[in-house]
Amino acid sequence: MYQCKDIVDEVNNYIDGELPLGKRVGLFFHLLICSCCRNYLQQIRSTLSIITVSKPKEDDNTDTKLLAEKLHGIYKSHQH
Repeated sequence: MYQCKDIVDEVNNYIDGELPLGKRVGLFFHLLICSCCRNYLQQIRSTLSIITVSKPKEDDNTDTKLLAEKLHGIYKSHQH
């Protein structure tokens, strides 16, 4: 059975569809029973959507992939 830490470790691969079927199914079932992880997944999806859709009005050299990784790291350090 998968645990919350597995979601944190694999959330990017899960979102990108890069997990093997067995892991995808295991994480899916964990998400069915864990509202905290469902919320986390939704927050990551929302954050990625905002980062990739927003258009800065001035030249901005922000590395959005690095920013997403940092946000993921912050959440991981504060996980339940």
